[in-house]
Amino acid sequence: MLLRPTALALLVLLVGTSSTFSGSKSNPRLEPIGSDVRQDIRVKYDLAAASACTTGSVSQIFWYIEQWVTGNELYKSYIDPSVGCPNPYPFTIREINMPMHFRKAVSLIVSVDIEDVDASNPNCRVPGVMRALSSDYQLSIPGAGGYDIWIPLDTPLVVNGPFYAGFFLGTSLDTFVNAAIYTDTTKILCRSWNIWDTAVGFVDLANNDFYDFPGRLAMEVNGTAGGGQAQPAPQIAWLAPTSGGMMLGSTTLWAAETSGSTIIDYVTFEYANGGPFTEFARDYDGGSPLRDGVNAVSSGNGFSANWDFSALPEGTYSIRATVYDTLGRSATASISVYLEPTPPTPRITSPLAGSDICPPQGILLQCSDANMQYIQVYRNNAAMTYASGLTALPEHSLGNANTNPNDGNYSVNGEFGDYYSGPAAAAILTKLWYDRGYQNIMKSGTTLLTIANVAETLATLFGTRLNNGTRDEMLYAGLRTYASARGNEFNFDFQRNPSYGLLRAWVEDERRGVLLGLSGNPGKYVAVNGFSGWTQPDSSFIVSLSDPASGTIHDASCRNLLGSWQMQVSGVWHPVDIMISMTAKTLNITRSLVGTDVVRNDGWSVNLPSTGLVENNLYFLRAVGRDSSGFTGSSAILTRYSCAGSYVAGDYNSDSSTDLADLFVLIDFITGTGYAPDGGARRADANCDNYVNVADIVYYMNYLFGLAAIPCR
Repeated sequence: MLLRPTALALLVLLVGTSSTFSGSKSNPRLEPIGSDVRQDIRVKYDLAAASACTTGSVSQIFWYIEQWVTGNELYKSYIDPSVGCPNPYPFTIREINMPMHFRKAVSLIVSVDIEDVDASNPNCRVPGVMRALSSDYQLSIPGAGGYDIWIPLDTPLVVNGPFYAGFFLGTSLDTFVNAAIYTDTTKILCRSWNIWDTAVGFVDLANNDFYDFPGRLAMEVNGTAGGGQAQPAPQIAWLAPTSGGMMLGSTTLWAAETSGSTIIDYVTFEYANGGPFTEFARDYDGGSPLRDGVNAVSSGNGFSANWDFSALPEGTYSIRATVYDTLGRSATASISVYLEPTPPTPRITSPLAGSDICPPQGILLQCSDANMQYIQVYRNNAAMTYASGLTALPEHSLGNANTNPNDGNYSVNGEFGDYYSGPAAAAILTKLWYDRGYQNIMKSGTTLLTIANVAETLATLFGTRLNNGTRDEMLYAGLRTYASARGNEFNFDFQRNPSYGLLRAWVEDERRGVLLGLSGNPGKYVAVNGFSGWTQPDSSFIVSLSDPASGTIHDASCRNLLGSWQMQVSGVWHPVDIMISMTAKTLNITRSLVGTDVVRNDGWSVNLPSTGLVENNLYFLRAVGRDSSGFTGSSAILTRYSCAGSYVAGDYNSDSSTDLADLFVLIDFITGTGYAPDGGARRADANCDNYVNVADIVYYMNYLFGLAAIPCR
C-alpha cells in the first residue's frame, strides 16, 4: 500500500497532467455491454454478509464508454442509499466500486473518497466537503474484460443521507489499454462528474463541451444499513485520568467507546464541583489508527481532549464523558478527581534542555504555584550508552492459526503474525519487569507463562486478531487489565507526540518501561530499550528499540521535523504518536541532591557545583517542588557537562566584539522574538542576579555607555 493522498496532492497531480490530457477527451466510443461478465477485484474486506447492503448510482448498466478514460483523474457519482437498501439510515459506508472495462492487462493506482452533497443550488447538487479518503492501492488488472474494482475506506463512514462517492485513478493510461467506464441509459444533470484538468475543472458528464454521456456514471458502495436497531447502543469508559487521582494544572482526557458501534457522532467532556455539569470540550473525531504493521496509517487520538483548568478553584471535581450516536442515543461515565490548578511543578529555565553546562553555575527555575514551600534540584547520571535490558520478541513467532507455529504466521496465509507488534511490544515490557523482580506479571495463578504466552493473552485483550491489528485505546486498557489481575503492582501513563528529551527521561531517569505507537507506513508498535550518545551531527539522536517486526534490538535515528518527533525504522521515518509507560508502584530511584531554595522572593534558583561531575558526561537535572498543602511535582532536563565553549563576556553573537549588535541579541531574546545568546540562555543574565529580564537589558546599555562593568557572562 502506498502513502495516503491528500486533496492537495490530488490537485498537484491534476495540475501536473493538465497539458497532457486537456485535449484527450474528444473521441469517445460507445459500446454495448453485450455478454460482458465482470470479475471482482477486491481489497481486504470483512463485512458480514448478513449485514451488508450494496447500493449504487444506477440500477442497471447498458454501455461502456471507451476513449474517454485517460488516468490521473477523478470521478464522482451521486449515491442515495435509500435506493436499494430498505430502512437505510444511518448508513455505514465501507467500500466503493467503479466498474471498468479494459482491452489488456494493466497496473493501476487507485483510491476512493466520500463527499457531502452541496445543495446550496437546489437545481444542481454538486460534490461538497470531503468526509473520507482511502489510502492508495496498487492493483493489477490481469487481462481484457470487465471488472468490479472494490476499494475500502480506511475507516468506515456513517451518513444519514445521499452523498457523492469518488474514484481516483492515479495512473496515466495509454490508448492501447482502452480503459472504459459504464453507464445506464438515464441521463440526469448534476449526478456524474469528472475532473482531469484543473483549468477545465469538474465537468458534468451529462452536459459538457467534450461528450455528453447517455446515462449516469455507474458506481456502487457497500456497507451497513442502520435501520435504527442494527447498531448497539453506545457505551463509554474512561482511560485517563483514573478515578481518585490528582491532576496538576492541565491534563489530557481520554475515553473509549466500547460498544463497537459504527455510528458514534461525538463525545462531550464536562466537569462539576457540587453543582451542575459544565461542558468544556467536545470531540467529533474519534479516529484511532489501527496499527497493523502492514498498512499505512495517519495519526489519531480517539475520543480525547486537552483540558487546561488553571482558572478553576482547587478541589474535588466530578468529570463526565458522554457519548452520542447518530440516532440520538447516549451513555455516560463519571469519575472523581482532585484538581490542583497551580501545580507545584517547577520548570528549569536555565540551562536549557539539551544544552551544555559548565559548573559552577546557577540553575534558574519557575513555578506557577503561589504556595510553594521549597524547590529542590537533583542530578542523576545519564549513560552515554544506556540499555534497559529488553528482550527481543519477533512478532512472526506469534499469531499462529494453522497448528504450525514456526511457518512465519503470515497474514497472506490467513494467520496473524504481521499484526502482532502491539501484543509483542507490550509482552516485552512485562518481561522487563519480570526480570526486575516483579514475577507475578508473567504468571497465571501459580503457573509461569512464557513471553509468547503473555503476548497471546494480551492479543486477546487488545482485540488484535479480531481487528487484524491493535488500536491505542485497546492496548492501553488491555495492558492495565492484564496487570491489575496480577497483583495491581503497576502504574500506567501516556504522552502524545513525545519529545526525545521526555522519552529519555521516562526510560532512563525514571526507569519506566516504554513502548511507542508509530504512524506512517506501516503503523506499528516498538518497545524502547535505551539510548546511545548525544546529539548527532545532523541534530538527530540514536534510540535503541526492541522491534517486533524484525525480532531484534537495534538502533534507530530520532529527529524533530517541523515540531514533530519521528523515528526511523527499517529506512522509513515514522511520526511518534504516543508513548505508553508501565512503572512499578514500589520502584525507588536514588538521585544526588544539588541544592534547595526555600525563599521565593528573590526568584527560584540553586547553585550547581562542579563537585562530582565529569567532563563530557551526561546528567539529568530534576527540579522537585512541594507546596504548603503537601502536593509535589517535578520536571527534568538532560544536559552535558562541557566547558569546551569559550565565550567573551557580553559577546552574545560571537563576533569577537561587544557592541549594539549584542544588545539587540539580548533584547530579542528577553522579549521573546529571538534566539538565546551563543552559549545558552544563562549568558543573558548580564548582571548576574540569577534572573534573565529587562534589568539585564538596562545593565548592558549602561555597560555600552561606560556606566557599568563588563557583563559577567
